[in-house]
Amino acid sequence: MRARFPGFLIIIMLLLVPPALGQDGDSVIDPYDEMMVNPDVNISFPPPVYVVRDSIDIRGTVNLPNILSFFVEFRPLVVDMMDSDVQAEEPWSPATLPQRSSVVDGILGTWNTMMARDGLHELRLKINTGDGPQYVRLSPIRVENNPPPFVEETMPPEMEAPEIEAPPESPAEPDPADAPVDEPAEAASDDSPRVVALVNSNVRAGDNTFYQIVGFLLEGRSAKILGTSSRGTSWYFIELDTGVRGFIHPNIVSAEGDLSNLDSIAPPALPPTPIPIPTAIPVAAPPAAPAAPANGPNLVFGEIRMEPHPATCNETYTIHVTVQNNGNGDSGGFSVEVRDSRMGTGAGQATTQIGYPPIPAGQSRSAFGRITQSQYYDEVHHVNLVLDIHNQVPETNEGDNHGATAAYILRRGGC
Repeated sequence: MRARFPGFLIIIMLLLVPPALGQDGDSVIDPYDEMMVNPDVNISFPPPVYVVRDSIDIRGTVNLPNILSFFVEFRPLVVDMMDSDVQAEEPWSPATLPQRSSVVDGILGTWNTMMARDGLHELRLKINTGDGPQYVRLSPIRVENNPPPFVEETMPPEMEAPEIEAPPESPAEPDPADAPVDEPAEAASDDSPRVVALVNSNVRAGDNTFYQIVGFLLEGRSAKILGTSSRGTSWYFIELDTGVRGFIHPNIVSAEGDLSNLDSIAPPALPPTPIPIPTAIPVAAPPAAPAAPANGPNLVFGEIRMEPHPATCNETYTIHVTVQNNGNGDSGGFSVEVRDSRMGTGAGQATTQIGYPPIPAGQSRSAFGRITQSQYYDEVHHVNLVLDIHNQVPETNEGDNHGATAAYILRRGGC
C-alpha cells in the first residue's frame, strides 16, 4: 500500500508552484478556480496536486462548434519561481493521441506516464479550431512511477492464533482403508501456451503501439496465449485473468508451453484519426549546409493533415502541410518533401515535393501535395516530411525542421 502525502507537504508544493505564465503567447485557461473553468473546454481529471503512475485516462470536455482536432500534451514543471525563462524553454510532448469528435465529460485520451520522468509536470489540452488553437493548462501533476522506499507503509506482522492443546484421545485400531495410497511423485506439467511479463507491460487492442491500451500485465504475472497476429508482427493475442483479451509485444514477455498450434488472429483496423501536429525530430544537417546565422528565418512544421485518412492502396490522397517562420527574417522560397513508405523498412517509398513562397517572419503558409501509395496494404506506413529539402534557406536553427513523422495503416482497396 502506498503512503499518502501529508497535508503540509501538499501546501508546500502549492507554494512552490509558479503562477500561470503566458510564455507561449497563447490564450490559456488555468482552472485553479471552479468559477474560471470553461464548461465547453476543460480537464476534469486528474485534478491539480494529484499523483499519477502507469497509464491513466484523462477526462474532460471539448465541445466547440468549429473543432478540427484536439490532444493533451505534458512537460516538466519548473518549481523555482525565478526560473520562468527555463520553464518557457521546456518543450511540450504529446500525452494522448488526437481526437476529432467532441467529448462531453468523457475520456480525452490515455496517458502512459512511463514516458515521463518522475516529478512535477503540467498538462496542456490543445484544441485546433477554424479560428486558431485554444489551450487549457493544468498543474501541478506529480508523476511517481518509482516511489522512494520511505513512502512504503510497513505492514504489521500477522497475528498467530494461540495453540490450544487438544485433550488426549484414546488410541484407535488402524483402519485398512486409511492406509496411504501411492501417488505419482510429480504432477503432469502444464504445457498450455502462456506468456510471463518481463516488465510491467501494456496490453493493446491491436498489434501496434498506435492501438488503445485495454489492460496491463504486471512483471512476473502470466496470461494465456490464444494466438498470434495474422500480420506477421509476432505479437501474442492473450487473455488476462480478468477476461480481457488483447495483443502484447513479444519482446517484453517470455513465452512458455506448446506454441506449435497457435491460431492466427486478425487485429482490428485502426480507427481513422487526424495526424498529430508532430514534434520536430532532429537529424544531422547535410554536410554542405552553411553555418546557421545569428539572425534570420527559422522554419518549423505546423499542422499536417491527410485526406482521406487512412489512405487506400492505389488511390491518391492529399496531404496538407502548414509551415511557420518563427525567426526574425523573411524565408525566401523553399520546398517540403513528403515520403510515404512501409514502417521499419522504408520499402515501397512514394514521394512528392511541395513548393512554398517566401514566408515573412512570424507568419505561416499552408500548401498541399498528392501521393499515390500502391504497396504493402494492411500494414503500417510512415509519412515522413523534410523541410527545406534543398537547403535553400539559411536558418538560425537547422536542427528543428528536418523531420516529422505520422503513421497510418494502408487500406487494401482494389489492390
